[in-house]
Amino acid sequence: MIPVAGGPGGFLGEALEKALLREELLRSPRRGGGLRAAVARAVREERRPALILEFKRCRPGGFVEYMEPWRFLELLGGAADAFSVLAEPYWFCGSPELVAYIAAVGGKPVLYKDFVAGGGLLRQAASAGASAVLLILDMLGWRRLGDLYEEARGLGLEALIETSSSDDAVEAMGSFPGALVGINARNLETLEVSFERLLEEVRKAAGEKPRDALLVAESSIDSTEKALALARAGADALLIGTWAVRSPREVARLPERLRRALGE
Repeated sequence: MIPVAGGPGGFLGEALEKALLREELLRSPRRGGGLRAAVARAVREERRPALILEFKRCRPGGFVEYMEPWRFLELLGGAADAFSVLAEPYWFCGSPELVAYIAAVGGKPVLYKDFVAGGGLLRQAASAGASAVLLILDMLGWRRLGDLYEEARGLGLEALIETSSSDDAVEAMGSFPGALVGINARNLETLEVSFERLLEEVRKAAGEKPRDALLVAESSIDSTEKALALARAGADALLIGTWAVRSPREVARLPERLRRALGE
């Protein structure tokens, strides 16, 4: 924290410190390591899926939970292998400043999450200190996805390629071996979520994935039982948003619960 000698106390003093820190981080972002390596480490060394915990205040159609980013890190920093941070402002109340803060203070890889459709947002992700960027196949199509993947790599960014089916996930794992590949439980056309469909698609994709591929299960994870089911289906990482910010103490216990259950 930047010291503010002689500044105001109370809330205004804290606000001044946070504003100065934000200015410093946007000027000199700090990156928290590689996302792929963090996921692989949890799988290899702890024999459990990695936890990518998401700082998420809003979602389309409503508010999720109010939580300061420093409180999020205090409660969940020890449980996370990596973080996901919403940078999208209209539906998810996100910003690049939040990416920069959690990347620097959290000290772990950060996934920049937005509807990335061009190089401008890729450059914003890199300048905020993100380790990786979300690329959504169903939005971009294969050709545009390939172009943005290469551009991201040129900026030093990894990618999480999001798909909605096991067939597309397996194809993406074969076509982009350096990326993580996710399957989303949420239908982005209707915004409907189905955990049962996610579980089945993860199981199918895990049975066909290349040897070094890393598969991420996204959305609809709101209990230890669901997390464990996806782990047993073959997910290498779990991206958890709403559950993390609404029940942070419960999610903080998840790594140990997964280790114990999967070690039986």
